[in-house]
Amino acid sequence: MSKAAITERLADLQSWHHGLDTQISRALLFLRTHDFLTANLEAAFKDALALVAKERVTITFVAEVSRGKSELINGLFFTDLGRRLLPSGPGKSTRCITELRFNRDVKTGLKLLPIETRESPKRLAELQNDENEWRIVHFDADNPDSIARALAALSETKRISLTDAVAWGLHGEGIAVPVNDSEGAMVDVPRWRYAVVNFPHPLLDAGLVIIDTPGLAALSLEPEFARERIPNADALVMILDITQGVAKSDLAVWRDYLGNARSFRERAIEQSIDESKQVRMVVMNKIDALDVTQHVDPLETSRELLREIDRRVRDTADLLRIDPMRVIALSARQGLMGKLADDKDQIIKSRMYQLEANLGANLPRNRQTALTTSVLSTISNALETAQAALDSQRFDTLEGLNRLSILREKNDKLMQSVVSQAGARHDRVDAALKEVRGIKNIQARLGEELAAIVDVGAARYEADRVKTAIAGSLLSANTVETVKKYFTLVEEKLAAIDFKIEQIRELFKTVGEKMRDEFALGKYEVHPFPTQRFHTELQKARGKSDAEFTKTSNLLVRRGGSLAEQFEELVVSRVMQIFTIASRESASWTRGLYTSIEQPLLEIREQMQARVAGIEQIKVAELDLAERIAELQARMDTLKKKHSALAEARTGLERFAEKSAGELA
Repeated sequence: MSKAAITERLADLQSWHHGLDTQISRALLFLRTHDFLTANLEAAFKDALALVAKERVTITFVAEVSRGKSELINGLFFTDLGRRLLPSGPGKSTRCITELRFNRDVKTGLKLLPIETRESPKRLAELQNDENEWRIVHFDADNPDSIARALAALSETKRISLTDAVAWGLHGEGIAVPVNDSEGAMVDVPRWRYAVVNFPHPLLDAGLVIIDTPGLAALSLEPEFARERIPNADALVMILDITQGVAKSDLAVWRDYLGNARSFRERAIEQSIDESKQVRMVVMNKIDALDVTQHVDPLETSRELLREIDRRVRDTADLLRIDPMRVIALSARQGLMGKLADDKDQIIKSRMYQLEANLGANLPRNRQTALTTSVLSTISNALETAQAALDSQRFDTLEGLNRLSILREKNDKLMQSVVSQAGARHDRVDAALKEVRGIKNIQARLGEELAAIVDVGAARYEADRVKTAIAGSLLSANTVETVKKYFTLVEEKLAAIDFKIEQIRELFKTVGEKMRDEFALGKYEVHPFPTQRFHTELQKARGKSDAEFTKTSNLLVRRGGSLAEQFEELVVSRVMQIFTIASRESASWTRGLYTSIEQPLLEIREQMQARVAGIEQIKVAELDLAERIAELQARMDTLKKKHSALAEARTGLERFAEKSAGELA
């Protein structure tokens, strides 16, 4: 068996990267070559290229110590190396969150974030972006011993005082074990907080990111990681020991971080409302260690083993309240050893191919679909703007040719009439531009008012104020009322956003339609700014909140800071996401509205100025009209070539869009 399904998914990702990169690059080349590329548009295309380049397929593995997680990762992805990549076995368990990826622009090696950074007030995301906080260990990717020595750091521990462990939050089951020491109570803790392995493997180079998460302790100690990275993974795989079943710590990990629902019914409702399409699977490892009754007939023994595996799978699915199809029993050890030895019998017995097939077939494409839609919309809008400009230039050129043909037969009086008409049109354009620029102050004021409403800092302040109130509340009724008031406040802000967006739309709709009608530029459409998604997201947060904060059992068990942290996870994280998106996208939206009105008028004015100057020059210098007609004809030929190039670009974009829609469906 092979990991062909996963490889195929990554091949699709590479093809997607190449396809979108190609479309963006072609559009950029066309716009730059034919002088349609503005600074804002170039920045938007560069942002799109960066977003496409960052897109990866992320699979997160979670398990307590000795569940065979590292062995499973080695067997799934790295057997082509002919050896283990991640350290595994007694005393070699991964002790920190470990991320495996490959960046060709970064030297091969291991980045380690020291455990001492838990003293820092910085968020984990800030620490990850600060290169000065990391320790770098380079290794030779072609030297197994060099790799093994470097990756041995993933299992390192550090002995510190119990006082320091408590101060760093490193206390609790699975983290600190008291050690008899003459100097006082000492404990062993992970030496590193986070690790990033940059390794040149074909799967990682193709866009795969593997996150190895060492159990409940790591997730509870890093709530920011659990809150932000876990939900964003394309697939979550939890590993259990089939000989032990679902332990208490396993159940806690699933309930608090992975399962997201307590019953089939709740899960179905959640999927219908907010289906992230994230793959969540449970692996029951070590089927080779199951002790079953040995029969005289080997086939009967095999059937007994299969019945026992099936029973344990169903028991686990029932306990975790998930579909039994999402629970896969296998032997990571057999799978790894079978692949390394090319032993097909061992590989089949390991049943690892079931996990490979399920992962490869179900890895989601929803982020790619959304990003494809966004990028293609950006390209399409840019080409539409270029099309409008070309149509206008072609119309003006044809108009100029007709006028010069008439001028050849008309006298000076007709020439003066033409000049007068051109001047009047020029005056109308100037008057229109003056009127359009007159709304800049109004736009600025409305934009500032909208920015104040969607300000992320203000939203964070309000959330922290409510968290403080919840943390200090002694009565459950007060907590419920505080959360209710917070939702009311957020709803009022969303209503204010809707109102302000509508004000801005009406302002630009009125002015834009007037200008478009006056200069025959076609129907004017104000680019929409959808806000319903924010209300939908808030309702999801309210549903989560109502489910937790109105339960008497929850309010009796939890108090103060615990309720505040639950409030942060259930409500504040979603609300902050709403205001982050609203702040970023509303600023871009308001800037684009003004440009869409002003730019066509500027182009018309430039054309009018050139036309008046040309006519005046003909009148004063008595130029040969035939030469001028030839110039305009040459310009028309150039415009035809631009039209042809634009048509080719648009056709290619449409073909790509149709192909992408079929592949990502």
